[in-house]
Amino acid sequence: MKGKNPDEFHKKEKKEFFRLLDETGECLPQGGEKVLDCFLEKDGHVSPEYIERCIRESGGDLSIGVINEVLDLLCRYGLAQRILLNGKGVLYEHLHVGMDHDHLLCTNCGKIVEFDDPDLDERTIRVSEKYGFQPILHKVTVLGLCPDCIKGVPRQAPSMPLTLAARGERLEVVGFDGGKVAQKRLTDMGLKVGDVIEVITSDGPIIINTRGTRLAIGKGLADKVRVKAFRG
Repeated sequence: MKGKNPDEFHKKEKKEFFRLLDETGECLPQGGEKVLDCFLEKDGHVSPEYIERCIRESGGDLSIGVINEVLDLLCRYGLAQRILLNGKGVLYEHLHVGMDHDHLLCTNCGKIVEFDDPDLDERTIRVSEKYGFQPILHKVTVLGLCPDCIKGVPRQAPSMPLTLAARGERLEVVGFDGGKVAQKRLTDMGLKVGDVIEVITSDGPIIINTRGTRLAIGKGLADKVRVKAFRG
C-alpha cells in the first residue's frame, strides 16, 4: 500500500466491497461491518480471534461464527486470502489488487514473511509456457524455520508437522511431539523415527505409505509427527 493514504484506501476498499455485495444480492450479517473495519485497519495477517478481541476492546460483542462468516465473504470477493498456519489454524490478510506477493512460513513459531521476487514470477511464466499452460496467478509458500528458531541449533534440519505435507511428498520421520501417550499410539501403529514415508492423501485423515503399508493418521495425531524432506 505504498504511496497511498491508508484511510482513503480503506474507504475505497469498503465501498467496493459493499458494491459487490449489492450487485450479487448478498449482505453482511448483523455486526459484520465492525469485522470489516477491524480487518481493514489492521492491514496485516490477522486471526478470527484477534478480530474478536479487537471488537471486544472497543465495547462490541460478536461471535466467532459471525466473524468467520464475514472473513469468508471477504475471501470470496477478493479482498482477503487465507493462510494456513502450521496446521493449527488460519490467518487472513488483506489482498491488495495489483500487489501480489508470496510467503515464507516458519513451521515452528508460525512467523510469516512476505516477499516479492520478479525472477520467480518470470520463471513461473517460462515454466507455464514450456508446458503450454496459461497462468492466471501463482501462490508460493516456502515452509521452513525462521532465523530465531534456527538460532542455537544450527545443525538441526528444518522439519514440519505431517499435517503440512502435500500429497505425493516423500518425507523422513524425525521425531514425535506431545506426551508419551501420543508417541506410544504412533509407534503402536507401526511408525518409527527414521521411517521414510509417502503421503498418499491429506484430505480428512492423512494416509501415508510406510514400508509398503498404508496408515491412516487423524489430523490431531499427525500434527505431532515431525517430518523433513527425504533426500535419498
